[in-house]
Amino acid sequence: MEGRIEVASHRMKISSGLLFLGYLIVFTYGHPILKAPESVTGTWKGDVKIPCTYDPLRGYRQVLVKWLVQRGSDPVTIFLHDSTGDHIQQAKYRGRLKVSQKVLGDVSLQLNTLQMDDRNRYTCEVTWQTPDGYQVTRDEIIELRVQKYPDNPPIINTEALTTMQFSLEATTTMSSTSYLIINITGEHEETISSPGYGPSRAHEITRPAGRVNLLGRNLTIFAIIFIISFCCIVVVIIAYIMFCRRTFQQGYVPGRQAALKKPHG
Repeated sequence: MEGRIEVASHRMKISSGLLFLGYLIVFTYGHPILKAPESVTGTWKGDVKIPCTYDPLRGYRQVLVKWLVQRGSDPVTIFLHDSTGDHIQQAKYRGRLKVSQKVLGDVSLQLNTLQMDDRNRYTCEVTWQTPDGYQVTRDEIIELRVQKYPDNPPIINTEALTTMQFSLEATTTMSSTSYLIINITGEHEETISSPGYGPSRAHEITRPAGRVNLLGRNLTIFAIIFIISFCCIVVVIIAYIMFCRRTFQQGYVPGRQAALKKPHG
């Protein structure tokens, strides 16, 4: 008889332990679970959405939604949604902050016109009322990063730049008929520009200077001959001046000596 009582008592303890374990499992995993990324990146002066969602469960009613931002060691509430509606707690976020309530289970935060000091750790906190009248709260922390420029650089319209370059070339070539191009290797090329093809692009014909650059070569040879001739004339003039000076000195010295030797009356 005592053995049966001990077995029944042991069974009751096991049943109580299993019931308590089941309650813990339901309490831990039977409530809605928030889903949010670890971090979100937005662009300065742009808009960003910080996701925060959960799967609605039957019998659980959402009663409170809060968004908090970390300021120092304590989080500060910036948004609150309860039975009376939406409430933005900080003046800095007024007109820039919005939490979607159109879809049940979506409490994502929309933040517009991002500022550099908006980068911080944001907390999404949701409170539900359970079927038995209790309240359960869950939260998730998301880090918001704000970058100066977007990841994808702006696309440059190369066609517009090419058109602009051709227009500048046309404007330059219309003011002259030809010009000489000398590259680093020492080769000469002459480009003959003709503005008759319209203002947007000048027609250019590039040919080796050995065939058509006769004028350039003639000018170079003429300059060399002119410089040599000028130097020769300068040398002849200097030699003539020195010769005349020496002749004058030779005629002047004997006459002076004769005048000194003549006796006085």
